[in-house]
Amino acid sequence: MSNIASFNRSLERIQEKQSRNREQVEVPNAIRPRHSMGVPIADIVVEGRLRAVDSDAATHLAESMGRQGQLVPIHVRTLDDGGFKLAAGAHRIAAAELLGWTEIEAFIIDELPEDELVLLEIDENLYRAELIPAHKSLFFARRKEVYQRLYPETGHGGDRKSLEYQDNIKWPNRPLDPDDQDSPESRAPSFVEDTAASTPWSPRTVRRYTRIGEHMDPDLLEALASTPIGHRTGDLERIADMEPEDQQQLLARLKSVEAPPKTLAALQKDPTSTPPRAGNVDRLKKLWAKSTEDERSEFREWLDLQGGE
Repeated sequence: MSNIASFNRSLERIQEKQSRNREQVEVPNAIRPRHSMGVPIADIVVEGRLRAVDSDAATHLAESMGRQGQLVPIHVRTLDDGGFKLAAGAHRIAAAELLGWTEIEAFIIDELPEDELVLLEIDENLYRAELIPAHKSLFFARRKEVYQRLYPETGHGGDRKSLEYQDNIKWPNRPLDPDDQDSPESRAPSFVEDTAASTPWSPRTVRRYTRIGEHMDPDLLEALASTPIGHRTGDLERIADMEPEDQQQLLARLKSVEAPPKTLAALQKDPTSTPPRAGNVDRLKKLWAKSTEDERSEFREWLDLQGGE
């Protein structure tokens, strides 16, 4: 047998072995096959969204969908009256409407619990690159609330690593049983671990924005989203460190102004307080700065005369 024939035969055996392995191996985290279907856009109820549709983002998405078609189906649930309620994909629906489409491809996800649907919507929003810091903070805090409601064990005593450490202290020689519901391997990942795995954000970013969202008044955070302050993470962290009554004061000031303040310092300034009136010395300083050299010389001569009296 020639070298080439021997190589080809070896290659065939490897391919046959890989094919058998693929048939036998079950991927533990694989999503089961789902089937999409065309859904009339007019039959989809879009309400109670965590975030309003951004018109600029919808326009940009419409341009992409017009060129490439709809690459990712939306997610909907069936309603008792035969219609559908949107679970995820508001921007895709808005883009489809801009294109004049009457139908859109959708996954039907009636089997998911309500909290899982909320996580689905939050994670889809967290994937958006244009998400500003104020909205990130709101979504991360909301995700933690929902996630710990689904997995209460992750909300007490820290993350999974600390729980594993406690287990090792209590039972250092106990063998791990993957079927044991109380074993470390069977516990749900911590909120930070799961969020970092489900979104494009690092654990450090998750912790940072979750802290802002948890320590800030949600109404204030939402109101700041339409101001330059809501785009600056540092300002939001400073507000998160304020007392609740101080945050309420900021919210009241924000509601009372016609134009949104551009800086945190401007928002913190009490609009009812009047600046102190300039005294005579302040007025003299301003006049001195505006005076010519001849005028200053004349003023010095006058001062000398006053001092000689």
